[in-house]
Amino acid sequence: SSHIGSSHLGSGSVRRSPFQPALARFLARAKAMLSTLRVTQAALRRHARTATAAAASNLPATTFAPVKFAKEDVEVVMSELPDFNYYEIKESVPNPYKGSTLDRSVLLDPPAPAPLAAPKAEFSQLENGLKVASVDKGGLTARVGLFVSAGSRFETSANFGVSNMVSMMSFASTAHLSQLRTVKSLEQLGCNSTAMCKAGREETVYKVDVARKFVPLVVPLLVGNVLFPRLLPWEVKATAKKVKDMRKTLETDADAMVSDLLHKAAFCNNTLGLSPHASERCLSYFTPETIRGFLLDHFAPERMVLVGVNVAHNDLAKWAMRSFADYNAIPMKKREETKATYTGGDLRMEGSSPFCHVALALQSSPWGQADMAALALLQSILGGGSAALATPGAGTTTRLATQVVKQSPYVESCAAFNTSYSDAGLFGVYGVSQPDKAGDMCMSIAKTLTGLTNVSGDELTRAKAMLKGNLFRQMDDDSALMQDMGTQLLLSGR
Repeated sequence: SSHIGSSHLGSGSVRRSPFQPALARFLARAKAMLSTLRVTQAALRRHARTATAAAASNLPATTFAPVKFAKEDVEVVMSELPDFNYYEIKESVPNPYKGSTLDRSVLLDPPAPAPLAAPKAEFSQLENGLKVASVDKGGLTARVGLFVSAGSRFETSANFGVSNMVSMMSFASTAHLSQLRTVKSLEQLGCNSTAMCKAGREETVYKVDVARKFVPLVVPLLVGNVLFPRLLPWEVKATAKKVKDMRKTLETDADAMVSDLLHKAAFCNNTLGLSPHASERCLSYFTPETIRGFLLDHFAPERMVLVGVNVAHNDLAKWAMRSFADYNAIPMKKREETKATYTGGDLRMEGSSPFCHVALALQSSPWGQADMAALALLQSILGGGSAALATPGAGTTTRLATQVVKQSPYVESCAAFNTSYSDAGLFGVYGVSQPDKAGDMCMSIAKTLTGLTNVSGDELTRAKAMLKGNLFRQMDDDSALMQDMGTQLLLSGR
């Protein structure tokens, strides 16, 4: 049989499984491994603190340019919109380039090359507190995201699953557009497959990838989700029927299911342990009143960040201002900031995967702490590997790759991870193996972790180089850059 499991160094009941004896021996070594990681982290912290302090001293303070609300002439505003027709049937015309060979230029009037400029981050803030950030890399596809500091950790016993409900009701009817008109608009803009909303544990993100010239049209569509959604009863009822299907899809995704179990075991019945995925028992809360109440409690502009990549900052800030200028936004409410309580434990479930997926995690530092640099280096030293795939920067010479994956034909993949939140974090190793060899894999992981007391200078230098390379590659990814900017501004305000 196959198993999906997540384990933490802490108390918790363990059900019988094929790899329980080996896992029990592994848990017996937990205290020694935990002390080893603390010693290693302290050593890495000394190396990282100097570099972090030097880098921080060279960074300029983030300044937000104020954006005032202004009453504008409607005709002037409409004249700035790009040409766009909701319903347009174009007549077919003969292809003027038919029969052209590759040695002939099809550009009759070649456009003048645009001047190159180094990308830079720009920041603004509207009068209502909403922050706007952007990086223009000159790309033709713009990525725009609206980040809201609201997620499953803010749910209560009266609205379990409401954050998932909010995401499922995205891009539905608003005060200005019906759901049909919204969907048709996204289709005509060519972004119906990229427009999405995802609710996490601490944030809810609305995203759209669209042609650069259509940014003035998608910004009001994004803002409409949080400013004036209608939440019509029949649309809510139709969406509620999809909960069962979404749950089935989640249970077939072993990686997502392990992550869900991991947080439930680490923060049992509190804050970060509350799942962002609604279940069937949440259906009784799936009402317009519940969703509207959650929006009124958490969706104030002061808790929002609008981020764009490959967009002109002035245009992004201007259309964000115009989207809010004539409307009363949700007022800021004080909410109870319950601190995440780490409990530890062990959770398992049967899965459809032919392999056993195991995640072992330890409590780590929250986002923004000085230990983050040390944890990033520790993750690079451990690295990871796959028996079937090797990508640039994957770390085929790292400890997990050489000491776990390459040492056993039964291990499919193994990698270190570090997840940080506003007041807590998880650091650990995720592995995939044959079900009857999962206990042996756990023992190999434990042995690798306990060996971290010895880190040579060459290994540390190599880990730093790998970490820098991975960071640069992520900055080349527009989606990763947008996500990173939005998360940083939500958690730190800068």
